[in-house]
Amino acid sequence: MSKSLDRVLQPDGSYKWQETELIHSTKTVKPVVEPEPEKVVVIEEPVVEKTTDFESMTKAQLETYGRTIGLELDKRHNKADLIAELKNFTSPE
Repeated sequence: MSKSLDRVLQPDGSYKWQETELIHSTKTVKPVVEPEPEKVVVIEEPVVEKTTDFESMTKAQLETYGRTIGLELDKRHNKADLIAELKNFTSPE
């Protein structure tokens, strides 16, 4: 066995230099394998505007609302044209 010079804590709270034996372990250590956490799938529902007050909506909101109901709107048109397209698409014929 080999020895090492180490500071050893004494009962009175002081330290004293002493030669100590180095302890070498030949014991094999098995790694701790933790199971993988379960994967949580988060499904987000699309945000659908419940209001049909098109006048208070912006052009971007009108376009988003149109996509949720299956209508593709072109924001290059003015707001009145977008509202007219939405009303024609949603009105029962």
